[in-house]
Amino acid sequence: MKKLLQRAPLVLALWTACVAGAGAQEAQLQASEGAFALGAALVLPTPDLAKFKMEDAKAVGGPYRYGVSIPVADLSINDKSYGEWSDDGGMALWSFELVSPAAKSLDFHFDKLVLPAGASLTLRGEGEGNLRVIYPDQLSGESFWSPYILGERVNLELRVPKGQRKAAALQLASVTHGYRGLFENAELGQKSGSCNVDAACSAGNGWHDQMSSVGHYTASSGGSSFVCTGQLVANTSGTAVPYFLTANHCLSTQTVASSVVVYWNYQSANCRAPGSASSGTSLPRSIASHTQSGSTLRATNAASDFTLLQLSTSVPVGASPFFSGWDRSGTAPTSARGIHHPAGHEKRFSTDNNALTTASYLGNTGSGTTHWRVGNWEGGTTEGGSSGSGIWDQNRRLVGQLHGGYAACGNTQPDWYGRFSVSWTGGGTSATRLSNWLDPTGTGATTSNGYRLAGFFQNAADVNITDNATVESSLSVTGRSGNAPTTLRVNVRLMHTYVGDMKVDLVAPNGSIFTLHNRTGAGADNLYQTYSVNASASVANGTWRLRVNDNATGDTGFIDVWSLQF
Repeated sequence: MKKLLQRAPLVLALWTACVAGAGAQEAQLQASEGAFALGAALVLPTPDLAKFKMEDAKAVGGPYRYGVSIPVADLSINDKSYGEWSDDGGMALWSFELVSPAAKSLDFHFDKLVLPAGASLTLRGEGEGNLRVIYPDQLSGESFWSPYILGERVNLELRVPKGQRKAAALQLASVTHGYRGLFENAELGQKSGSCNVDAACSAGNGWHDQMSSVGHYTASSGGSSFVCTGQLVANTSGTAVPYFLTANHCLSTQTVASSVVVYWNYQSANCRAPGSASSGTSLPRSIASHTQSGSTLRATNAASDFTLLQLSTSVPVGASPFFSGWDRSGTAPTSARGIHHPAGHEKRFSTDNNALTTASYLGNTGSGTTHWRVGNWEGGTTEGGSSGSGIWDQNRRLVGQLHGGYAACGNTQPDWYGRFSVSWTGGGTSATRLSNWLDPTGTGATTSNGYRLAGFFQNAADVNITDNATVESSLSVTGRSGNAPTTLRVNVRLMHTYVGDMKVDLVAPNGSIFTLHNRTGAGADNLYQTYSVNASASVANGTWRLRVNDNATGDTGFIDVWSLQF
């Protein structure tokens, strides 16, 4: 329940009142103002931003709110009032433009989105690289919450193979008007504090795995949208079930869980000196962060302020996921590290070199046992948006998640984390404790060291794709026995301004060639897709190559990242 520069106790009731006010505002917009057409674009009514900012200034509790919802009366591709269909080289293209004046970002809630095989939905904002491409494998149901797009104007482009046009469906329920800048579009006064420490700084050395487990997410409730932090957690079976631990005060219902959009790998590649003017400045290409949408609520309990989600789809292998280990023994850590996204901004690292003590929430040592108390951060701090982020002990095991506190740049005030050991037994049922989910076979284990997916190999080195040329990126696979599987997963992320120019092949160690993409998609930007390949005729160990052939002039790009999952 962190608040930016919070110095007074955090009170959930005031946040509840704030959310109620946002819901009333949404109803008012729907009833009195309505969207209107301007040329080919749909222009949405502007929310009462002064009202919302005043509420934010007065609120002393709750997650960090960044946007409010505007209903759009079920805008659909089947309604001829919206958008138009055209022929796009073997694909049927539906396009539509939407504007929400003065928005810093926009994200979309589709109450129905169906993409048949070969289809894609592109959300294209203004500016180079400001887009999101959604493919069928990113959907887990018909309801879908999109990742954000920067700015006030977005063009929706639905591409469907002509023979599959009737199988596609798109119905938009609402648009989130982001009035508080997140990510690289933040206002100067809303940037995270300069005392924060980048994950790439020396304080993070040796903590790469734990940092890979952390992502921040957006969610919507009562007409408001907010941002918190969470992390993947391991289970004793060592499986890739994407359990994601966050805070109860961030979300505690399935309705809100369904709206979750997780952003991975949003962090600086360089260490910007803490306290300097550069600390917290905009990061390039953050729009390209890996994302995933939707989740199922598995367990939650207010006492230790935890919520456990199961993400609706597998974590993108390009995100290099790590499932964090944990310690449920209740033994007090001798030192601790926090990893989080303050104000929804880039990933940061906090250090406490002293032993943690048990306490009640906002209480002193000895006043309770549900929480860990961080007396003072020696490095970094926490802020609004850090809520739900993990704290790890000296053995790099997760021992809790952030509830709230008074810490901020310029002070030495404490923070409180709900204890993992308390959450393990929680309220005594599968819906209120961690044990059923993280120890499904009842091993009784008190610790876990965490893990990455077995057989995961990745190359994140950029390789430029030039006109009318063929380039390759290589992966060395070792430690595998026998041949590759019949369902080898190949995750590819190519940044290119015209995907119809490209032919993409996977080349196995024995020279076998598997065509992944062959000049489809016409003028769409970027290729972000996971393929399943029957590579069982080739040995697994050896050098695998991703070969990209650009067959035209005028458009270029680069191989961003690709990976194999055996």
